[in-house]
Amino acid sequence: MAFKACITVIAVAYAVQLFSGAESSSGSLGSSSSDEGTENSSGNSTEDYNYESSCFYNVLKTADNRTLSVNCTLDCGEHQNDSMPCVNVTYPPLNFSNPHLNYTCTVGECKNGTCPSNGTNVTCWAEYDTLNVISLPNTL
Repeated sequence: MAFKACITVIAVAYAVQLFSGAESSSGSLGSSSSDEGTENSSGNSTEDYNYESSCFYNVLKTADNRTLSVNCTLDCGEHQNDSMPCVNVTYPPLNFSNPHLNYTCTVGECKNGTCPSNGTNVTCWAEYDTLNVISLPNTL
């Protein structure tokens, strides 16, 4: 299980790095006709990325720098990796349209696409400046 958690953390770190470069991209999202990218004046790559085999998922952040998956289900219908930290329930109810709201989150670990609670409550919030993605080949 520790190995799966390590792989999940590496995949999330890779996705954050990938999207950090994608946010500064001047082109549209999609497949690139060339593997070569150029650097703009700020040193950021302008290379396009192909996201066709990727799955996005929602997360909430915590004060102890943890990332909690919401619902253990990816936007493409796949399940999040087992043992991924997750949010079982929030109070008040989760509302992504309010970017400045803190929640009390009941924490759990993903198991077969569900998030059974471990009874722990933490303060959490949504961050709107980052995207989270998992490449499908890494989840199968």
